[in-house]
Amino acid sequence: MVFPSGFSVHSLRGQDSALRVAVMVFNILSAVGFFFLAAILLTALLSSRVKRVSAWYGYILAWMAFCIPPSLVLGHQTHLDSPPSFQSCVVDSALMYASRPFAGFATLSLLLQMYLNVSTRLRHGEVRLNWIFFLIALPPGMFLFMFLWTLAVGIANPSQVELEPTGFYCHLNNPVPAIVGAALVVLATSSALLVEGLTMLLLSRNWRAFRILQRRDEHAVSLSLIIRVSVFGILPIIGLGLSFTTYVPNLPKAFFLAYNILLASFPAAAALIFGSQMDIIGVWMFWRRDEIGEKPDPGRSTTNSSAA
Repeated sequence: MVFPSGFSVHSLRGQDSALRVAVMVFNILSAVGFFFLAAILLTALLSSRVKRVSAWYGYILAWMAFCIPPSLVLGHQTHLDSPPSFQSCVVDSALMYASRPFAGFATLSLLLQMYLNVSTRLRHGEVRLNWIFFLIALPPGMFLFMFLWTLAVGIANPSQVELEPTGFYCHLNNPVPAIVGAALVVLATSSALLVEGLTMLLLSRNWRAFRILQRRDEHAVSLSLIIRVSVFGILPIIGLGLSFTTYVPNLPKAFFLAYNILLASFPAAAALIFGSQMDIIGVWMFWRRDEIGEKPDPGRSTTNSSAA
């Protein structure tokens, strides 16, 4: 999860073809990520064979929101195109700033829910409903805060609303929203790393009991899901580190373009990681259902309170 800076790339303006290709790749990756994540989400919602903890659904929605910003300025992303309208640009910038903390806190919420699920199940207990509500409400709450605030800033200061220099999305020519958003992302990602560490420590200390729990408790979180979320959770940390390099003066243009394309690849990576789970593949490959098996993968969690 990263944020645009006020970095100037005047040299890119003379290389229209390279810029257009980069913008096209960015748009395609965003669209691919959105539609594949939507397919995964609909599969989990509509199929009785796919069970997930409640925070997982918000997690997928957050990465879908991550893909939306370029769609609002399609056809207006280079200096050779007509500029986007103020209305679409200000909404696009608000979505861009809000989607980063949304994805960060959705990742944190999912990791926390899995940790609480495992720790309480090992003690033969259940996660309290107030914790479930908090974990579900936190990410969209952060999204609404950033979206409404940056939208208000943009409407109040229309001269600050502009297409960012390379044309990938709109932003505000004002460092404050980027700083606030980056602070929220740092908080979310650093907390997520801590929870990942606590989860690995919990599993290492209770490995035998956890494996027995996997076989006996249908509401336990699967080891596969824990590994997938933990692995994918590392990618935003890489993006966060790269985001700080965009503030370096005279940053090479190729790096700046690659950095934005890396951003767009995160949702597509999420779709690949979570769309390759056997219960989802079993639903999609309905003609091979007998071979893959009718039952959900062991250890899948349901979305009710006992599973969360």
